[in-house]
Amino acid sequence: MSKHITPNYMYNFPSGLNIHPCRLIQRDGTLMWKHALLYQGQLSLPATEAHEQHIIKTAQRLEELNSWVSRDLEPWNGIKIIAWYAPHIEELAEGIGVYFKHSQYDTNQISDILSAHIQSHETLNANDRYVYFKRC
Repeated sequence: MSKHITPNYMYNFPSGLNIHPCRLIQRDGTLMWKHALLYQGQLSLPATEAHEQHIIKTAQRLEELNSWVSRDLEPWNGIKIIAWYAPHIEELAEGIGVYFKHSQYDTNQISDILSAHIQSHETLNANDRYVYFKRC
């Protein structure tokens, strides 16, 4: 991240890192911190270092799942986050649950493609509007 970004655009995380919302969560990934932390236009910073780590690990897993569902597509045609970290919503309070959709496929297609790649400790549910993925 550039050293010339004004400090008031950076957010202090529980781990002590200062992070810009447009920074990628995973190096060479597609998901930015703003995808995880913005819910209906409101930014929520991780409450604990554990939540911060949950978001990082969930991002890694979402990048893997996106590679399965978006294999033959352009990088901008992939998973679109609807809601990820929102401390006031039970299923989004820890950073391990994510609501998303895809820019090219409907939710049933996403579910069909990804169901073979979901591990035993993970959850994948789809309805006609979005897909819910939970890592643990």
